[in-house]
Amino acid sequence: MENQLKQLEFTITNIYLKNISYLKQNHPKVFEKVDLLSKKIENNEYKENYTLEYKEEGYFDILNLQTNEFVYGINSYIEADIRKKRFDFTQNNSLNLLRINPNNNQFALLQGLGEITPLVKYLNKKIDFSNINFSRIFKIAYLGTGLGIHIYELQKMLDCHSTLIIEDNLEIFRLSLFITDYSIFNLKNRTLILSINETKEEKIQTLDDFEYDSSWMNYNIQHQLFSKEDKKNLDLLIKHFSLHEASMFSYKEFIDIVSKTTNFIKKEYPFLKSDLMIRKKPLKDKKVLIISAGPSIDKNIEWIQKNQHKFVIICVDLILRKLERYNIKPDIITSIDPKEVIKDFFKLKNKDFIRDSSIIFLSQQNEEVIKEVENLNFYFVQPMIISDEPGFNIGVSNVGTFSFSISLFLGANEIYLAGSDAAFNQDTGSRYSDDDTKILIDRIENDKNLQDNGIVSDSDVIEVKGNLKDTVKTNIELLRFKESYETFIREFNELNLDFSFTTYNLSDGVYIEGFTPKDFTTINVKSFPNKSFSKNLIDEISSPLTSLDFGNDLVTINSIIQRVKKFSNAKMKSKDEFIQNKIDLMIWILKQLNNLSKPIFKVIFLKFTDLIDVYINYSLHIKQKDLHSKEFIDNLKKFWSNTLISLLKNIKEDVLKV
Repeated sequence: MENQLKQLEFTITNIYLKNISYLKQNHPKVFEKVDLLSKKIENNEYKENYTLEYKEEGYFDILNLQTNEFVYGINSYIEADIRKKRFDFTQNNSLNLLRINPNNNQFALLQGLGEITPLVKYLNKKIDFSNINFSRIFKIAYLGTGLGIHIYELQKMLDCHSTLIIEDNLEIFRLSLFITDYSIFNLKNRTLILSINETKEEKIQTLDDFEYDSSWMNYNIQHQLFSKEDKKNLDLLIKHFSLHEASMFSYKEFIDIVSKTTNFIKKEYPFLKSDLMIRKKPLKDKKVLIISAGPSIDKNIEWIQKNQHKFVIICVDLILRKLERYNIKPDIITSIDPKEVIKDFFKLKNKDFIRDSSIIFLSQQNEEVIKEVENLNFYFVQPMIISDEPGFNIGVSNVGTFSFSISLFLGANEIYLAGSDAAFNQDTGSRYSDDDTKILIDRIENDKNLQDNGIVSDSDVIEVKGNLKDTVKTNIELLRFKESYETFIREFNELNLDFSFTTYNLSDGVYIEGFTPKDFTTINVKSFPNKSFSKNLIDEISSPLTSLDFGNDLVTINSIIQRVKKFSNAKMKSKDEFIQNKIDLMIWILKQLNNLSKPIFKVIFLKFTDLIDVYINYSLHIKQKDLHSKEFIDNLKKFWSNTLISLLKNIKEDVLKV
């Protein structure tokens, strides 16, 4: 028996050392955490809360030294075997990321699908959505490790391409290193993404990494919950993917943005430039008030009116007409929505009201909006890097976050947010300030065609932590505003600009990480100096850009089109042949795209493949009789090819202008 225990100790020590070597080489941040903990334990600097116990029945368990209870309480190997036997290849215990129309239990015909819509309609006719069984699982998330035995066994069975493991307890993860050989994920170029003892902000970044890894397989994410204590991480996983879908920002919109930006550059409109902003910092040491259109603004509009002379005021386009009614003159107006109806936000009773204001657009604005303000002071910021000359871009999804980001790039270090609620009016359920502007919002959002096609508005009401209240009611759609702010703060801090700022959230809505809650009544506004600001400060940090040169891009794009046409006409005998040939073609295309003058064309292609391939890969990896016939494969090939050719022709016509 003693020899057996020595052999067992020798075995688990070797597994541990092998894992340590694997972590050091592949996951250095996790290695450093484990190594530091081990050294503290060895030096009696850390009192362990858990210990590894070998049971007489022949298995390992984890003893909680605080409660004297075992984490498993049953044979850990049998527990892993039960999980393995119970695992099925249906959509159970998974996140299904392709939106389903609840009216007919088929793929919803989302607006962002663009020219992919015919493919989705075809799949709706061919797939039996009442009987979904996957032939393979490509992405899985383990929430809690225990000793990791089930992770090892399931990976051997599933051979997932991309695996996420979240374990909040560093001690427990360290103990799993004695039992489970994590180097299994080094085989066949499989990806293991680890979130071990991370903060919430770090977890969000890790979830981003998991999302982007094998993103063309983001149609279904399987998950395994180790214990009920890990449910909060399941909730975080669900929230993340509810806010990040391939269809949220379509490739068609990308082309439109590049085309519009190119046109604005050719017309010699001024763009903000980072080197000038960094040097001049026009908002440094000023009190900056950002006014958004959330419902809580109504309660404080008169306070703002009375004290407007103390703040540099930045407002979103949606609230502009309300500010005119209260004679609150904004210094900067922000606008990012590319719809034509946005022009109505600028149709004021008195055009001179904003004669001295600066309007900052994302360079995706509708031409009709620009015509509406052509005699005013307007400037552009790129939502993505198209020209290198400005030195920066701001890619955010809502105008409130855009206003906040603009204030930081302009050097603001003391910011006050009003109307950034990300929540309903808690009494009326309204999403916006009580104003005639709401009529315009209805015109933008109330599309009967969307309703008929089963587009879900994410309208389920949920309660979350409030900014000035304990809890407030909101929904997933509105929470995207909160997530947008938090993502931008994280990304801005990663720029390492040696820049600190304080943001006070005056909004009576959702609590936003990184912002300090503050009530209007607690602001010592009397101590503030009167503001000093003029549009000349924006003129000094902007200028027209040099026209873009697309060089030999046309030749390269034409060569890709010809290669895709050959692929479309090629005979393929099986699903596997189609997959392999498509992968080979995509690799070749990416090499060609690297030769183009602007990296944005490669981004557009990747967005295209993210969107179309989640549908194609979904259909290729479900098991249904006669689904993968030669006719079906041939149709998928033609849909993919024709849509890609259309994409490339759009680039030629809309961007290269040929």
